Formats: sequence, structure tokens, C-alpha cells
Amino acid sequence: MRERNNVPPLKIDSADFSKNLGMYSRNSEHTEQFLASGIEDYHIDGYVPPANYSLVKSLFEDQYRIVTTDEGKPYTAYAVKLVHHREITYPHSAVTQVMVWRTPSSRHYSAIQGFAKLFFRHLLDITNIVVSDSEQTGDGQRFWLDMLDWAYNSGYSLYVADGTEGEDWPKFPITSLDELEKPMA
Repeated sequence: MRERNNVPPLKIDSADFSKNLGMYSRNSEHTEQFLASGIEDYHIDGYVPPANYSLVKSLFEDQYRIVTTDEGKPYTAYAVKLVHHREITYPHSAVTQVMVWRTPSSRHYSAIQGFAKLFFRHLLDITNIVVSDSEQTGDGQRFWLDMLDWAYNSGYSLYVADGTEGEDWPKFPITSLDELEKPMA
């Protein structure tokens, strides 16, 4: 039996979307452009946006946001973008969250509290397979450790796919959360 290669995800600097959404003035501009490009309301079981907040989805890509109006300007409190693929999980379809951002502003806490786990569970409900990205920021690694911990403790099956083995992507079951610490550290 082959051994698992313990190559961690590549750690990258903060992504452009984080820089754009992290600054209030840029967040407002970025949100305005997103809203103007076309959106529709979106619903996830268990999530009820507080007053003045909406969960919306882009009409043209798999991007979802919790938006509000802050001091008269549009504001994104949470954003996530998805990519669907089959490379790693062929013949099954999988999804990867390639953009996950939440505001650090405490005034939006009621709108985003617990949303990451609800959205992750929603993805598992509609696709059955969620794949982490091979390039992650420090915040992204923390996000994935949290989601993997939740999934493991909720009874989901976890696997590590070894992309260093060519196109085969051998998969190794995770039998203990301790196994995640070494490759993700």
C-alpha cells in the first residue's frame, strides 16, 4: 500500500479579494460592482439573515455574499466563491471554495456568526464532496482546519488526495484529526 505524501497546502499571501473587501472604501466599491452585475436572493436551511442583510448569489458565477447597507453604502459582510470540478474525485463532482472572506467588523457579527459551517454543510448536502484548495492563506488554513474538524466530528468521511502522484490522485482516509496537524501546519 502506498504511503501518503505529507506535503502541506502552499501558503500564500492575502488574496486580492481580501485586500479589496478588507478596506471599507474598497469593500463598498467592490460590493456595488457585484450587486450591479446581477444577483438573486439565495436561501440556506438554518440561516435567516438579520434585518437589513441579504444572502445573495451572482447570476453569472458561483459566488455568494451576505450584503447590507452600511452608512448608506453597500457592504459585503461575507463572501464565498465556488469552483466545480471532477479532477480529484472523478467520476464524482466536487466543489472547492476558492474565495472565502468575512468581515472583521464586530457590528456585522450577528449576520455572519456560524454562517461558514452552515454554508459548508449546505455544500455537502448539494455536492457530497468538498475539496480544499491547494493554495491557502493563513486564514484559509485555519478555516479548513475548523471545517474538517467539524465534518470529522459530525461523522463525515475525510480523505487526503495526493496530487504529487500524477493524475491518479490516490486518496487516503483520515482516521484521526491528529493526521491533519502535520500536513496543515
